[in-house]
Amino acid sequence: MAGTSAVVNVVSVNKREIVIQNMSGDQNTVTIPKGIYKLIDVNEEYFISYNSRIGQKPFLTSIKPSAK
Repeated sequence: MAGTSAVVNVVSVNKREIVIQNMSGDQNTVTIPKGIYKLIDVNEEYFISYNSRIGQKPFLTSIKPSAK
């Protein structure tokens, strides 16, 4: 398992996952915990942490508004 932390922009959000874009322009899809999708705004910056496992989508472990 690998952990990643980054400041990202949220491109899209639905009940199960968010699409994020890092500062280099790379996009990734991250699975989110049930029920938090209403708290995440599209086109906003967040500092996130997520874990990745081979063969599975990354899973969000932490999300905070980015200090601009």
